Amino acid sequence: MKGEIIRWLSGSVEVELSTLGAELQFVSVDGGKNLLWSKNDIHWNRVAPHLFPIVGRLKGDQYHFRGDVFSMRQHGFARDRVFDVVERGPTSIRLRLRWDADTFSLYPFEFQYDVVYRVEKRFLWVEYEVTNLGDSDLLYSVGGHPGFAIEGELHGYELRFEQDFVADRWLIDGGYYSGETTLMDVKGMMTLDEKLFEQDAIVFRNPPFDRVSLYEKGGKKCLDFVCSDWDAVGFWTKSGAPFFCIEPWWGWADAWLDSGDFTKKSGLHQLVAGGCGFHRYGLGIMD
Repeated sequence: MKGEIIRWLSGSVEVELSTLGAELQFVSVDGGKNLLWSKNDIHWNRVAPHLFPIVGRLKGDQYHFRGDVFSMRQHGFARDRVFDVVERGPTSIRLRLRWDADTFSLYPFEFQYDVVYRVEKRFLWVEYEVTNLGDSDLLYSVGGHPGFAIEGELHGYELRFEQDFVADRWLIDGGYYSGETTLMDVKGMMTLDEKLFEQDAIVFRNPPFDRVSLYEKGGKKCLDFVCSDWDAVGFWTKSGAPFFCIEPWWGWADAWLDSGDFTKKSGLHQLVAGGCGFHRYGLGIMD
């Protein structure tokens, strides 16, 4: 399945996106370099996918709901579906995916899922709106997975935070949460190194910060990343890859002890009939 590439300029922010998955392909501020990495399937076949209606993996790629068993791949199906462009203006563009017979066979809910890109000064906001079009409660998770460009070795970069913090890193084993955590004490900065990711992503639930900035080590700022209400954040890369991911999540993968009952899965959000869920994150250069 292929999508159309849309080029869009709003003020000082230039964007390219694909209608396949509503996925960003290129973001530039003030005519500068692409903040995102340029996809190379040797490392990863995505650039900045959107995760819906699950984040992460289900045990055995399956779940059960109201007596039926459903299959769904990691991060859900939205990233592989073509969205419709329903609004396009000088400061925002809205893409939409609605339920159909194919999605209903994977996810038995009637939904509308909008991805909105909105520019404010030198910042690009990515907004998710999930609407329950059915007559019973809807369960979902949603998130982002943007990969940002780096050059050279990962240890040439660092993450900077606005304050010191101590937080539990939720450990991953074989794609699922092991139920174990390890305490990380961050003194305003995290020097990046591939050893940090030997056990998969660094995941914090209920992050004690709402802004993180990626810098060249001791030097130039690459970008600011802002999210005020995330349930979790994942930092991830692959060995030798020219990208680093900052992933805002409203939900997370299964743990080894999870039963597979979708109504009991942790991290899901619930919408009543007609209800709408709103989530957003932003990226760009703040100062």
